Amino acid sequence: MSGEGFNPFHGGDSGPLPYIPHGGYLYPTPGYWPQVPYGGVASPGYGMPGQYPAPAPPSDGGAPGIHLRNQFGGVGLPPGYNYLFPKSHCMIHVFQTGSTPPWQASTPLYNHDARNHKKFFVPASMTVEEMMKALGCNNENANKNVMTEVTEAGNGRWLRGMKFSGGNAAKIKKQLHELGWNIERKRSGLPGQGPVIWVYVTND
Repeated sequence: MSGEGFNPFHGGDSGPLPYIPHGGYLYPTPGYWPQVPYGGVASPGYGMPGQYPAPAPPSDGGAPGIHLRNQFGGVGLPPGYNYLFPKSHCMIHVFQTGSTPPWQASTPLYNHDARNHKKFFVPASMTVEEMMKALGCNNENANKNVMTEVTEAGNGRWLRGMKFSGGNAAKIKKQLHELGWNIERKRSGLPGQGPVIWVYVTND
């Protein structure tokens, strides 16, 4: 072919770059020159440091619902797919105080202390039951799966509110927006609006 280079594998040279084969998985480049472990060497030696350890599997931190499981059993969206998010959400803060309920805590629990709670942005269309399971309420004895709403009393003190038990089928079938927990009901914590939702969950 005249006017441009041509090869039978990739066609014209004005097309895409030819395929460049990559090497296999090699040792990582060290950030320093390791010393040979014996004396009498005038120049620093170079030793293979070994492969970096594989990353740990994704942890849910005790809340199975934070990972999106795909049809392959893995975490994340399947290749090529996008996710359509629900329009309405709730801002849920979940206390992490162990076996001691927040309303029985011997020391103040301040809402700005990130060590005592985890934050979740939850679809308002989710049912109470779905949310409880997503937060780790997975005991086979449904009555032991309990979620309690907690309200702030001031100065790091908290009061017990609504209680949801896994054995109360009618109550846990309600969607979160039916409880008035969604952002559209001014439960955002912003100035002039109501507080975010605080809950405490147990499964034993």
